[in-house]
Parts: sequence; C-alpha cells; structure tokens
Amino acid sequence: MEDTQDTLPPEFQPDERYAAVASALPDAPFTLRLPNYEGPLDVLLRLVEERELEITAVSLALVADQFIAHMLAMPARDPKSISSFLSIAARLILLKSRALLPTVVQPVEESEDVDTDDLVAQLRAYQVYKRAARILRAREESGLRAHLVSPPPIARPKSTTLPLDNITVAMIARAMQRVVDRLMPPENVDTMLSALPFTVTECQDRILDRLKSASRMLFTDVLVGVNLRVEICITLLALLELLKRYEVRAWQDIAFGEIFIEPFPASERPAAAEAEAASSAPDAGVQVEQGG
Repeated sequence: MEDTQDTLPPEFQPDERYAAVASALPDAPFTLRLPNYEGPLDVLLRLVEERELEITAVSLALVADQFIAHMLAMPARDPKSISSFLSIAARLILLKSRALLPTVVQPVEESEDVDTDDLVAQLRAYQVYKRAARILRAREESGLRAHLVSPPPIARPKSTTLPLDNITVAMIARAMQRVVDRLMPPENVDTMLSALPFTVTECQDRILDRLKSASRMLFTDVLVGVNLRVEICITLLALLELLKRYEVRAWQDIAFGEIFIEPFPASERPAAAEAEAASSAPDAGVQVEQGG
C-alpha cells in the first residue's frame, strides 16, 4: 500500500514530538506501556470494565500519544487497526467521563413514536457530547478545573403536623390572653415618659432580686410590666446567661408549659462554675440546672 503521509494536509502531518517514540517502537502489534499497566489495548478495556483497574488511574492522553507514535511507525496504516483503536478509545473516554463528571438524570419524555434508527440515536448522542465538550473547553480556558457534584436530595418528613398532644384548649386560651393583655393599648395619660434603656445585666439583677424574696417563681412573673418585645427577648437572654453561670435552675413540667425558676444551692454548684460565678458576680449565689 502506498504511504499517504506526503498527501496529508499540514494539520494532519506527524508531530515532531512523536518522532522519537515512533522510531523506538518495533513493527509489531500495538502494546501499551503505562506506569500501572503494560499490554494490549483491548485487555486494558476489559480490566477497566471488570473494575480490576481504576479508569481514573489511566492516562488516556498517554494512550493516544503511544498509539499515534505506533501508527507513524507502521509501514502501511491498517484501517482496521485504526478503527479498532477508535472504538476502544471511545469506550475508555466514556467510562472515564462517567467516573469524573456528575451524573445528570434526564427527564423521560413520553412519546408514542419510538426511534428505532440506531444512526439517528448515535447522532443525537454525538450532539450531546459535542455540547458538553464546548462547555468543558470554556471552563478549561477560564481556569475552572473542578466539577461540582450535587448532593442527593434530603428526605423530607411526610407529616407537617407538630407534636401538640400535651397542649389543651385551656393552655392555648391562657397563652392567647397573655398576648392580648400585652398588646392592649395603655390607658390614656396626660404625660408620656420615654422608657429608660435596659441591659442584660439589669434583667439578670431583676431575676435575682425576685428570687431573693421567693424560693420559686414563673418566668411570666418576671415579664410583669414588660410590654416591649425587645425587653422580653433580653430578659430571656438574661435567664439563659444565669443558667450558663449556674446561678439558677429552670425546668418545665410539660412541653410548652410554664418555665419555673428557682435558686440553685451554692453547695451543689460545680467547682468550675462556682469560680466563674464568683469572679463575675460575687454577690450571686444561684446556679442553673434544667429539668425535664
């Protein structure tokens, strides 16, 4: 067969970087020599498909370079060998792309007409890969070499109801009455005074002062006279800070029930917590513990 190398267009002329490899290869069947594999190309494909060799550990660029060098060293290029290489190489590229790229689930379109023409199906698949290649080329030129894999969707509970088995109508009525009492407009007065600013420390002192005169009280008792939502939130933060410093203990008898607050005996306070409370509030003698 006449060598067609001289009749090839310039863009298909042999690259100089393959010349040294091509001259070193003997006129023999194509054999791969990779860092983790040495042997025929079809055996490499079988090992990859049987998961005896990881496709991500195989450099397909090195495979292509060695085959080009082998083809340049052939006295007469065999179309069957070239087509066989292209078929196996395409399969290897597909397997590696599946291992590296995220899986995209395409929606199934219901259609009565089933496409039985294999050529049309292959052309459509080629268009998909061509579009994907353009996207990957654009990402590579932009310096983006990482591909995000979307996590699986989080399973959501089917039921949207809240566990309100312990809530009675009377409890809801009392809670609603407290809200209405706080939102009721104040009585008309001749002079309006602006509220003084308050801090978490002042709310803590108010709680501790109440506990000095009562061994146990409700959190709603602390909110008596409190009409601003921000002051309610700061009072709750003050209670949590006292719990953190082991100065009071708090609990609820039932879910969504009243919050009971009482002093915690200094003798039962942990040593570390007692030291911290003594350094921050020397006069306070109450620790926090939450009960069920």
